Amino acid sequence: MKRLTICNFGPIDEVVIELKRVNLILGPQSSGKSTVLKVACFCDWMERQIALTQYPGQLYQFSFVLKSLIDFHKLEGFLQDNTFIRYENDIVTFELDAKAQTFTWKMTSNRWNYQRTKISYIPAERNLVAAIPNWYQVSMNNNNIQDFMKEWEFARKCFPQQEPIMGLPYSYRYQPSNKADRIVMSNGQELELTNASSGLQSLTPLYVMLRYLTGEFFKEKHTKVEDAILRADLENMITMECPDEQPEKQKEILDNMLTPCRSDIYIEEPEAHIFPSTQKDFVYSLVNLLNGQHKHCCFIATHSPYLMTSFNNLIQAGELMAESAEKAAKVSVRFAPNQTLRYQEVAAFAMQEGKCVSIMDDEYKLISAEALDHASQEIADDFNYLLEL
Repeated sequence: MKRLTICNFGPIDEVVIELKRVNLILGPQSSGKSTVLKVACFCDWMERQIALTQYPGQLYQFSFVLKSLIDFHKLEGFLQDNTFIRYENDIVTFELDAKAQTFTWKMTSNRWNYQRTKISYIPAERNLVAAIPNWYQVSMNNNNIQDFMKEWEFARKCFPQQEPIMGLPYSYRYQPSNKADRIVMSNGQELELTNASSGLQSLTPLYVMLRYLTGEFFKEKHTKVEDAILRADLENMITMECPDEQPEKQKEILDNMLTPCRSDIYIEEPEAHIFPSTQKDFVYSLVNLLNGQHKHCCFIATHSPYLMTSFNNLIQAGELMAESAEKAAKVSVRFAPNQTLRYQEVAAFAMQEGKCVSIMDDEYKLISAEALDHASQEIADDFNYLLEL
């Protein structure tokens, strides 16, 4: 269980949400949905920092924590005198209180059950890697955009061969000789990603990064290696505080804390520049990647009801497959088993006037159709008025 509380921060008045494996937040521009996404990512990162050090030193002073949130996620001006953030799960609970200018935390009795994750924020500005050919030579502030671009340098090098993009009539490949991102069309013609359409410039780095985070990253040696000092400190703490555990169990605890078991992926507006039918293809491909060997987690902020409706299709497919073998066989004609979700895995929210409300429909085990159809209904009401004239 992960529970996140945000009060009086930017456009947010009050948000209290419980997060699951797949989390979706819908809302108009400037409603606060990306703010929720960024705070959730920050809290995930802070949980990891606390679990790995388990010591309330300088790292957890109010000024450091605030800088890690405000500067990294570009939230200058969002902090208010009465801002309050609380995050709690089975491992740790912590609070950021702007009024008292304090950051406090405590570990639970389950603290040695922590399993490290790979945390990645994919910003809406991800197409910068395509729009700026020599982006790696540009001086940038240390924020989530720079972090994504650094991660992109690892990701793209994993695909020197053609990597199909969601069944679309083109592929991606990295060209090491000149550090170029190439688009390969179905007829064999190639072009630089920087010369591709805005849709390809947005979708390609998004999908390639997701392939990396859910697959290739876990094949790399650097996921098995950790700072020697941190490893030694953890070994000492585990030996001292878990003396009754067998050496094999102590090693398991250490491995869980040092080796990522999955990716926690935060995606801002994946629908940007993408046609509705491609948005559907993206959701189906994303869930297929999330349901791989490591059972990854994601949190998406979106404007798009098409995206949410596509997730509904996969929830419905998953629920039907669970009902009987006969229905599972019929569902599998159109949906692969790895392409479906169960209702209990998903949390969906909508931002409304500074607050965040659940739009999950427990009766039908779907995301609420009423919430998804709101904008369409407004347009239809205007059209119906005109028809009556």
